Order: sequence, then structure tokens, then C-alpha cells
Amino acid sequence: MKDPRDIVLRPVISEKSYTMAKENRYTFVVASDANKTEIKRAVEEIFKVKALDVSVATAKPKTMT
Repeated sequence: MKDPRDIVLRPVISEKSYTMAKENRYTFVVASDANKTEIKRAVEEIFKVKALDVSVATAKPKTMT
């Protein structure tokens, strides 16, 4: 099993994530090869909480023109 800190890389800080945090929904940048089960276990181990659900969105990098 991977180290949880190698899976959860950093929190996302934005207006949208700040608003969602008020509803106890948190947003993180995670390793690209991590699956939902690994992410859930890593969050639970790092923050000592019970994660109810994990949603994953893959975003392509924006190109600069």
C-alpha cells in the first residue's frame, strides 16, 4: 500500500472549494494513478475522519496560447 501522503498531494484552494468546505465537502489534488478506494483510505488515515463518498474528476491541463 502506498503512503497516504503520496496519494493526497494538496488541497485545492478556490472560491468554489471554500464554499463546498462549508458543507463539509473537501477538494484535493491527488496522484493521477490513485483510485477511489485508495483516495478514501488515504483521507481517512491522514485526517482521522470517515469519508462517506469520493468523487474523482480528471481535468486536462489548459494550454497557453
